[in-house]
Amino acid sequence: MVRQIVLNLLSNATKFSFEKGEVVLSALIDPDGACLIQVKDQGIGISREQLENVMQPFVQVDSGMNRKYEGTGLGLALVKSMADMHGAEVTIESGESEGTLVTVRFPPDRVRHESVTPISSAGAASA
Repeated sequence: MVRQIVLNLLSNATKFSFEKGEVVLSALIDPDGACLIQVKDQGIGISREQLENVMQPFVQVDSGMNRKYEGTGLGLALVKSMADMHGAEVTIESGESEGTLVTVRFPPDRVRHESVTPISSAGAASA
């Protein structure tokens, strides 16, 4: 489910970004031990009024008959549903033409804490 959450967020970010816009995926463990997954884009953004409803099924920011973007309006609703199953919170920061930052916060009791050896940048390039 976590993979699907990330895929849905990345799909939305790329779909609603302007040409040559940047999409950034990040993940970190906060001081409390919670895991934060964030996807930030430089896209069309979501108005303050629409932010309240975008995680409802079939709600679309651009819902007119001549809308520019395809889709069913389920991406964020599914993200919220899957996050809820893990006790995670989804927050969205956005504004029209300002891009969007979506954060999924998994509580510490849903995070596996074990030692991980980071891949060096040299190792990542050769992989």
